Amino acid sequence: MTVYDLWKNLPKDEIARRRQAGRDRWQRRWREGTGRDASQRKQSYKEHQKAQALLDDANQMQNPKAQRIRRDSLTVGTLLDRHVAAKADRAPKTLEADRHHAQGVRNHFGDRLVSTIDTTEIEIWSQRNDVARSSRKKQLEILRAAIKRGIRDTLVDRDPTDGIVVSLGHKELPHWSSAELIAVIGAAASDREKALLSVLGLMGLRSGEARTLLVGDLARGHLSVKNSGGETDTTKTRASRRVLPVPKAVLPLLEYQVGGRLQTDWMFPSPRTPGQPIGKSYVSDAVTRAVARANQDRRQPVERINVHGLRHTFAAIALSEAGADLLSVSRAMGHARPSITLDQYGHLAPAGLAPLMAKMDALTDGVL
Repeated sequence: MTVYDLWKNLPKDEIARRRQAGRDRWQRRWREGTGRDASQRKQSYKEHQKAQALLDDANQMQNPKAQRIRRDSLTVGTLLDRHVAAKADRAPKTLEADRHHAQGVRNHFGDRLVSTIDTTEIEIWSQRNDVARSSRKKQLEILRAAIKRGIRDTLVDRDPTDGIVVSLGHKELPHWSSAELIAVIGAAASDREKALLSVLGLMGLRSGEARTLLVGDLARGHLSVKNSGGETDTTKTRASRRVLPVPKAVLPLLEYQVGGRLQTDWMFPSPRTPGQPIGKSYVSDAVTRAVARANQDRRQPVERINVHGLRHTFAAIALSEAGADLLSVSRAMGHARPSITLDQYGHLAPAGLAPLMAKMDALTDGVL
């Protein structure tokens, strides 16, 4: 059983052509059975998958030497392939994002042997200025995840990304106060738009999630969020599929929208296209109309923010005014991980330990 380099002794221009075309480079060959009459089998691999070929070879042979060779030949590209393949059951958009960020890592480190990369080199790469901080952070995260998977599978000895952090820096996201939000909702041009702005600003739904709500998604005072509006029948991530208790002020607005319609009807049907939900522009126009109407009677006008700003408004009000905890806000917003909520909105959470100790005092008052 052997792993062959199919490009061996080829001219440089031919190698470049095959690399550009994504042709297989490595081929594992073995015989099923013993003797010359045993049938020969072959399996080919892409250029960056030599380590996977050696891994398959080692697993089949149970050869310690081959296992050592495949560890020494492991590339970053192979680690990324294994990690992304193991996450294949994720939501389509999440999987697409994983592949995109993995490609960003592959462009720089793909053909490099994992054993030749050190922490300083990765840190320098993670701090480059030609890529946005958020993208650099995502690329570092998927590289770290792939390496940790390699460590778990005993393919990698250490994690060279340990201790490296890409700081996003604090960038205040535009949002309203609760008073401004209530004023805008109250000035909505119709009952439909009032209900729409309420689920965006008071429940934290994404625009696509709100636009694709069905009548049947409202049941027993709860709202089921099932669709992201991204031309799929699922949400952005698994965590985005959630059931939210509807605030008492919002429930009558949604019940009025439901009326006696079929469960499969859109909660917010398009006024122009029968059988379709409202579009992105409708939501943006609804915000513009409501802000303009609210500012007619205000000395200090409400600043116009974009539609996604209503989602930020929900988080800001929940954390800074309602005193909610980050985990609850993360679940309400359908974030894949609480760390996302912490990165974006952690500075709005109640500061210091005084509020926590005050609650502990209230629990033990008169008991000790």
